[in-house]
Parts: sequence; C-alpha cells; structure tokens
Amino acid sequence: MKRYMKSLTAMTLFCVLAGCGSDDNAKGDGKQAAAGSGDTTYFFGARIIPGDGSPAMEDTAFVVTGGKFVTIGKRSEVVAPKGAGRIELTDRTVTPVFINLQAQPGMNNGKEYGPKNYTNDSVTADLDRYLYYGVYAVLTAGTDAGGTANSLRDELKQGKIKGAQLFTAGRGIAAKGGGPEGLGETTIQVSGAADAKSAVADLVDRKVDAIKLWMDDGQGRGAKLRPDAYTSAIDEAHKHNLKAVAEVFDLSDAKDLVKAGIDGFVNSVRDREVDDALISAMKAKNVFLVPSLTANEAKFVYADKPGWLGEQTMREVYPAQLAGYLLDDVTINKFKRNPEIGALRQQYATALKNVKKLSDGGVKIALGTNSGAANTYPGYFELRELIAMADAGMQPMDVIKAATSVPAEILGLKDLGSIAVGKTANFLAMPNNPVEKIANIKDIGILYVNGSEQERTALIQDIKISTVDLKVTPKERAAAVQADIDAAKKAVEDKLKHYGPFPLDKTPIVRLTPVPVPLHSRVETKAGPPDKVTVSMNASAADLKAFYASALEAYKWRAAGACWEKDSPARRLCVEASRNLAVITITDK
Repeated sequence: MKRYMKSLTAMTLFCVLAGCGSDDNAKGDGKQAAAGSGDTTYFFGARIIPGDGSPAMEDTAFVVTGGKFVTIGKRSEVVAPKGAGRIELTDRTVTPVFINLQAQPGMNNGKEYGPKNYTNDSVTADLDRYLYYGVYAVLTAGTDAGGTANSLRDELKQGKIKGAQLFTAGRGIAAKGGGPEGLGETTIQVSGAADAKSAVADLVDRKVDAIKLWMDDGQGRGAKLRPDAYTSAIDEAHKHNLKAVAEVFDLSDAKDLVKAGIDGFVNSVRDREVDDALISAMKAKNVFLVPSLTANEAKFVYADKPGWLGEQTMREVYPAQLAGYLLDDVTINKFKRNPEIGALRQQYATALKNVKKLSDGGVKIALGTNSGAANTYPGYFELRELIAMADAGMQPMDVIKAATSVPAEILGLKDLGSIAVGKTANFLAMPNNPVEKIANIKDIGILYVNGSEQERTALIQDIKISTVDLKVTPKERAAAVQADIDAAKKAVEDKLKHYGPFPLDKTPIVRLTPVPVPLHSRVETKAGPPDKVTVSMNASAADLKAFYASALEAYKWRAAGACWEKDSPARRLCVEASRNLAVITITDK
C-alpha cells in the first residue's frame, strides 16, 4: 500500500515540474497525478463497478469537479477539461466506498469486549480503522451510551476530525431481563408498550439516526420483547421518520416483526431455514437484511485456526500479537470447550443458506458485521464479511452492491453509494478485480474522498494497542490447564450411565442397605433409627428428585406414596430434596 502512495506523491511533483499534459505523460497505474488549475481532475483507464448492480465499465474516464462526478464514460468519449489534473488508473478497479449498517465501534480492546472499553479515543480509533479499510460510514448497533457518538458524529460531518462517518442508534431497546450478554446497562430495558414508546421518545430527543431492537433472547436464557413493546417502538420510530431495525434469531419472530412494520434485520435468522412466506413478506414490505455473518462465525471459528488470521491485510492495522493470542492453544481450547460450539456451527451454516435464499428471492441485502463485538475487528471484518456473503452464494457484483448503493439508500445518503454523475467522488481504486475473485476485495488500493487521494496510513499511525494486554497471562494459562482437565473428566463422565441428570458415585451401605448417591456429592451418614444420609452438591431440588426417582428404581426400590419401600430387608426410604441438599431417611417397615 505505502509504495503506491509514496510513488504517487513523488510523481505528482515530477509532473508539476515537467508540465505533464497528455495521457501518455500521466501513465503510472494510479501512481502519478498531474496538478491542474482549479479543482478539476481527469481520471482515466479504470474499470468501474458502479455499485448499483449494473455491469462493469471497461477502460473508462471520468471527471471530478468540486468533489463530484461530473462526467463518466468510455475513455475514448470523455475529453479532459483544459487545465484539469490527470490521474491514470489503468488496470485498476474503481468501486464506491463501503457503508456498514451494523457496527460496534469502541467496544473491543483486542482481547476483551464490553462498555468499559468505550471511550472517545476507542471509538475514534475504530472509525479510523473503518476508513482505512474503505468503509466510509457506519451505523452503530445500539451500543452508544452517553453523548460520545453524537459529539463525534457532528465533528466528523464538520470535517474537524478524520475517520468513517458515524450514524448512531444510541442505546438499543431490549426486554427487561433480556438483551445481549456483556452490555450491562447500555441497553434500555422495557416491559411493555408504554415503556417502549417512552424509550423511543428519549432516543429521538437525543437525535439518533435509527432505532435498534433486540429480539434475540439468548436461545431462551433471557426475556424477549413482547409484541406490544416492539410494535409500539416501531410505530413511534416511524412517527419521527426513523427506521427501526432488529436483531433476530427465530424465524417466527422475524415473521411477527415484519407484520409489525420493522424496516430491517441486522442479524440473520439462525434457528431454521427461512421459508417462502417470510421471503415474500420481506420483499413486499421492502424489509432489508444485514446478515452480520462474521459476528456469528467469530463465536467458533478460532477453534479451527482460520487461515486468514494474521494475514497481511489484517497486520496492516492489527498487531501480530493479536493473531498470536488468538492462535494460542489457551484461546483455541477455550473455543473448543464451549459446549455450544456444535450448535453455533449449525447456526452459521443456516445463516449462510438464508442469505442465499433471501438474496435469490429479491430481498435487499446490505453490508453489516457487528464488528467491534467480541473477537471481531473493525474494518478488517467488513472485508471478511464481503467474502462470507460470496461464500453464501451471492454473486460478487451483488455483494458490492450490498456494500455500497443499498446501505446508502437505507441511510438516505443520496450523494453516496454509486459511481454516477452528481454523486460525491468517494471511491476506491483497487489493483485487482473483486468481481473476478472476491478475495481481491482485501486489497483496497487507493482511497479517494471528494476526489482527493487520502493517505490511508495516516489514519492508523497513531492508534495504540497494548501488546502486553494481548498476551496470555500465567493465571489464564493455569486456568486453561485446569479447564482442560475438567473437560476431560466431564467427557469420561458423560459416557457413564446417568440416573436423571447425574451418574452414580460409590454407593454407601447403611445397615446392609445400599443407598445411591450422585457423583461428586458430599455424603454424611448418621446411624439411627432412623438412619439418615445427607447428600450435598451444587444441584437444584428438581435434579436431585429426578436422580433419586431413577436410581432408587434401578436399586429395586418401589414407589410407595411419597417414599420408597423394599421387602428384603423390609425397609422404607424417604427423600426430602431442596436446593443443593437431599436428606434420606431409612426406617424399618
């Protein structure tokens, strides 16, 4: 990247001194520019991917005046204005800059995720990373508490600071007792319609750009927004001309939200494949999908040592120590030990299928990643997302459209999103063609904003990441060793015969009567009569009751009302179970 920019600067000076004026004198594959009088520049030789889904244009020329495209056409048909600067882009592919509709800037410090990392500096650092990777604008995902995002948004619009343009949903709305893990009090938690309406009104007062709803209940682990709450929130958002978007997991929730008037989904349905009913409803109501594939992939992919981890494109912004941390056995085994890893893989596979089905069905697909969430990295993950969308089966031209004109339209950015006359000249000049091979998207090449080349390295040169914090500590390594031991024990125990939820431990004998007890329980016996056995372990009363119902039957005890009996010897056994404790009383019949 740097060699192109240094050559461009050097050749610009050369052309100024030498008086370059013809196409032949301005050649250099984007590495030369001739300064002209005024603010008009003639670009020639590039392949243009317009971004609106129309075919690529070969060997083009275009004129930028005052930061706008004023002429675009075949090179043979576009005449360079007198006195215009000249820049050759032969063999380069020009695309619009990218726009991301699901982002979490400022939340991830490389190793840890959460609101504690969210500061003015951490947000601006991520906005610089986004722009470095060609992402000109982002909409945040409901993780902006306080006034930081609003302040930065205004400064960026006024040109006081550099970085990707910021659009904010403020604090996302979730059900009381629900919402995503790790966000603490960042979300606005609501019970019903009145709460939801009040939450939206507060966000409107704070001048947000969209309303974000969380429907995902952590697969049953948390509360889910009630229909009256999300319907009220959507209606109130629309009264103020704001779009309402939602994270979903269940197909049934997606259908209900479409009926309620949701504008878009910023995560994929993952519990099952979408059906024709949802596809038709989304298309009819112009509901868009932001797949956020890489955020779901990041929940398991590091267990597999992915080949892209630590590649050159990533190392341009993120230190090698980050890849080293993610490739450490401690980190890899932590992902492998996750009991939900199989389900997460299946959910990702379902998401890929659903992106393809929805795209083929005519539903609008837009770029979004949730980058900045745990183990996802702003800027770089947007490029990974575009590749994942192609892996799902979308055509590269449609992927580029999803990253450019579609999100621009959704955000109402009429001057962005495509290479067209009248639009602002914000574009990328890539050395390779991403339509031929989507992986070429990773080499951004040159970034132009308002028709002027940007020094991309200047965006990231002052970003500091503590590489010390990216190391696995001795305490973490010791904990990982113990976790591996515990996991190995559990794997052995899972193969044992279970009674209810637990396998058997060594069975104590009380006056010649064997009494079953769960593995890993603590047992105290007290001779009677009546004889007592006290069993304590970390378990619910229901689980302890289930264990004894199954184990006593296997030990030839028969149910007798609330207790158990056997004839040889003639005994009666009663179990009183409470949380973490079971008291067994044995008497002679």
